[in-house]
Amino acid sequence: MSLSASKNSKNENTEIEDSREGSESPAPPPDGGWGWMVVFASFMIHIVTDGMTYSFGVFYTEFLIYFQEGSYKTAWIVSILVGVTLSSGPISSSFVNRWGCQLVTVAGAILSSVCVVASAFAGNVLTLIFTIGVGAGFGFGLIYLPAIVSVTVWFERYRSLATGIAVCGSGLGTFLFAPITSVLISNYGWRGAMVIIGGLILNCIPLGLMFRPVPERPRTPVTEPMLQKQNKSPLKKSQSTEQIVRANGKTDNGDVARLTLSQPALNKHHEPKQPHSRHGSGIMNRPDVLYQGSMTSLARFRAPSPERVIAPAESKSILSEMLDFSLLVDPIFILFAISNFLTSIGFYIPYVYTVPMSKSMGIENPAFLISIIGASNLIGRIILGFISDKPWVNRLMAYNLSLTIAGISTAMAMICWEFWGLALYATVFGFTIGAYVGLTSVVLVDLLGLEKLTNAFGLLLLFQGVASLIGPPLAGRLYDATQSYGPAFYVAGGTISLSGLILFFIPMINRRQSNKQWGQATALQQI
Repeated sequence: MSLSASKNSKNENTEIEDSREGSESPAPPPDGGWGWMVVFASFMIHIVTDGMTYSFGVFYTEFLIYFQEGSYKTAWIVSILVGVTLSSGPISSSFVNRWGCQLVTVAGAILSSVCVVASAFAGNVLTLIFTIGVGAGFGFGLIYLPAIVSVTVWFERYRSLATGIAVCGSGLGTFLFAPITSVLISNYGWRGAMVIIGGLILNCIPLGLMFRPVPERPRTPVTEPMLQKQNKSPLKKSQSTEQIVRANGKTDNGDVARLTLSQPALNKHHEPKQPHSRHGSGIMNRPDVLYQGSMTSLARFRAPSPERVIAPAESKSILSEMLDFSLLVDPIFILFAISNFLTSIGFYIPYVYTVPMSKSMGIENPAFLISIIGASNLIGRIILGFISDKPWVNRLMAYNLSLTIAGISTAMAMICWEFWGLALYATVFGFTIGAYVGLTSVVLVDLLGLEKLTNAFGLLLLFQGVASLIGPPLAGRLYDATQSYGPAFYVAGGTISLSGLILFFIPMINRRQSNKQWGQATALQQI
């Protein structure tokens, strides 16, 4: 062997050793096995938590009658419940990184259950704002994020199917909890119903314990060469920022596509591997952990790469990552955030006010309208989630149209005067609003790239949380001023439809940025 060949061989061996020590790509998700038990647990948790949240309009009607403190003040209970649940996302993320999905879910279940049971002894609306709104809201926030993350880390090829099944528990929970809550209130009063539902929330403890971490693939003489090959993957970070998978499923090259700036928290140099803490999993450091679509639809992320590294992170770093405001200079993200803000203002108004509105119209069994919204939402999530991974579907267009139709139907709900008309509205609204929950992360990746998902999703949760604080109380204030639910539904319909319409400007902004970058690239080539 020549001296140069010996040096090259030595350098290659050194690179391999450095790669092993510096970064280690996780084993590909199992796409099955215990993962399906994780899907089942997440499905059941969505039934309980979202079932109570979305059917809260039944309790709202009882609180109006019992406390006589007005629609505006009473609406703060559910608005704070939702706002705290969403806004606590970054905090929940840091806890998941430090202690794992199991412990965080169990802690959230205990906290929310205790607070809901304590609500049964409330003597006024202010007490309910703290027990249900703040306490149960934060508990649900601790449950919500692990229920999504635990599914995504177990699946890659079948991720869209797995997450679709899991989040469908939300629609089924809404379908079941509305009549169940109505029956419990009829038989035990609202205080007794609170105690029973608080007990039901405790079921999230054994379900949360099913969120096992993905087992690490042991190193063997067979897997060692594979790991070395993965660590020397030709896919570089620069490529991930130069290619963006568009909403129509096609990939544009860096010379004509929108170039995305690397997120510092996700594109930092790999440091020497440190031992994991006993509970810390660091899974929130994965750029794909909040992505609910199938990874097979993103060609550049099919194979493990150095980008997808599990490393321990402290709570402070994950908080700063999810609330990194650098994206606020991106016009596309700003427009998407405004859209999410508008959607969240109107999103919960139909869930809260459909029951009291129907009662004021003399309609019997108004809780069944919430059940219809839940059932159609379940079907909508399945269908929209299924077609969103098809290459011929423009996901951004599907998302925009769904929001626009949901908003228009909400505004037109006031022309209905009997049960079947409102049932038709509930069906259309429930089906189309499923896009808001099911396609948000998918469209975000199409627009910004996978490496920016954690940052973008964290900021969107903040926008959604603030907007959710505005919607129901605003609707309550309008009712107190006009003694009519019409203005509330017009506001909800207007904000939701506007949120869909403004997103039709995104392709135009994309073209302008692409042309600008093309011109800059051409000028540089001429120089």
